[in-house]
Amino acid sequence: MCRGASRDPECVLNIESNIQQEEEDMNEVKKVIERPELINAIRESISDARYSATKLAETFTGNIQHLRLEESEKVFTNLTQNIQDLACFVEFVDQLREGVDYYNGFGLPPDPISADNSGLDLFQEMHTAMASKDWVMLSDLIEYELSPLLQKEDEWLGALGEKVHEYRD
Repeated sequence: MCRGASRDPECVLNIESNIQQEEEDMNEVKKVIERPELINAIRESISDARYSATKLAETFTGNIQHLRLEESEKVFTNLTQNIQDLACFVEFVDQLREGVDYYNGFGLPPDPISADNSGLDLFQEMHTAMASKDWVMLSDLIEYELSPLLQKEDEWLGALGEKVHEYRD
């Protein structure tokens, strides 16, 4: 039995074990409370994410021709805005993925942007093309890799939507 400020190793282990058990119990209570809110937030976010993925793919694709033909301030302003929107979208999907991970991914593979760092690798290639002002390479990356990746993300989000719809609290 532990009493007072004992330094007995067994006593310390018992105290640490009790603290750990209490933390685990609190985490379980927290999960029960958050579970309905989290699944509802995921449900409500999917349509916004799908719309954003589709709109980004369309917008980037629409700007490719301009990028290949001219190096105007307007083209670079549009491209900069597209990239900022893409960064916001990726952050949004990261947060959505955190919620999905709570449900063990609903049995889905990782989303295409985060799978095998494919999104990160592509974004680094795009950054390199921009830094070297290789607009043809940037256009090709957008047309042949980014737009299809965003379309795959939209498909994944659709599959996620079906899984979430089937899920019962």
